[in-house]
Amino acid sequence: MRAIEGHTKDVRTVAFLADGRLLSGGSDKTVRLWDLPTGACTTTIKAKGPVYAIAAAPEGKSFAYSGRPAGRAESNFVYLCDSAGKPTGKCELRTQEERLEQIPGTFQFRQVPRWVPRSIWSLAFSADGEYLAAACRRPGSANIPYGGGGRCWPRNSNGDATILPDNAYALSFAPAGCGLGITRNKSVAFYTAPAREPVVEYDLTSDWSAAVAFVPGSDLAVVGTNSFLDFLNPLRKDKPIRLKTGIRTVLAVAVSPDGRTILVGGKPGVVEVYDVSSRSRTTSYDFGIGGIYALAFAPDGLTFAAGGDKGLVVCDTSG
Repeated sequence: MRAIEGHTKDVRTVAFLADGRLLSGGSDKTVRLWDLPTGACTTTIKAKGPVYAIAAAPEGKSFAYSGRPAGRAESNFVYLCDSAGKPTGKCELRTQEERLEQIPGTFQFRQVPRWVPRSIWSLAFSADGEYLAAACRRPGSANIPYGGGGRCWPRNSNGDATILPDNAYALSFAPAGCGLGITRNKSVAFYTAPAREPVVEYDLTSDWSAAVAFVPGSDLAVVGTNSFLDFLNPLRKDKPIRLKTGIRTVLAVAVSPDGRTILVGGKPGVVEVYDVSSRSRTTSYDFGIGGIYALAFAPDGLTFAAGGDKGLVVCDTSG
């Protein structure tokens, strides 16, 4: 295990470029690009607000990031960069909700649509490179966040963005094609393509589930809900397999490129390792960085990164 020094606040998101370089972002309002052999930060991008989500494009030449909207803007944006961190564009995400407003001169009220900027917490590129998708969260009672909707943009100039369900919370694309999994309030839905109806939906036990991921080389997806890990078939309705983790609140899930290993993190701050074939926990790590918000495997599967309350670490999968 090696600590990567540079972020001054919690690290909320991590991702690897195809060449093995590490991306990270967090509440210090920066996106950082790391050369892991030396541990050097080669690029620092100053964002407009805390960064909650980063995604690397499959072709290895670009990435996207987003987070909390700036100021009192009516929109939020996903920012696009080339592999060196140079800005190349942005995608706008506007969300609308109905608010009660008093009719002037009367005691009556009416529902009025209003643009509300929401924080983007989940970003993903499709494996075929055709789409970029983002999901938001909105504040709820007792500081519990709820799904805030999202968008899926075609990466070419043709076609309009697909509007995702207004209670979309977290999302992930399949390891091939453009299949998509989206957690929503008390459910998760799987799609063969963003603009289509879901192929299958599963009920979940929690109002929200912060992590969904597909398992390469199989008809499996995993969802982290409360302290559980659910194994689901994204192509047909099968009986879910549910595992109790040792984590009170699962916030991050990552699957190795070979589909054999699953990492699970959350609060309290441990990372648990699961074998896919046996559905069993093989080991766990406490890196001393507090609650775990983000996990990602390197493209070769030999290394993974974890971001948490107290920083960023990288670890060999062999321990």
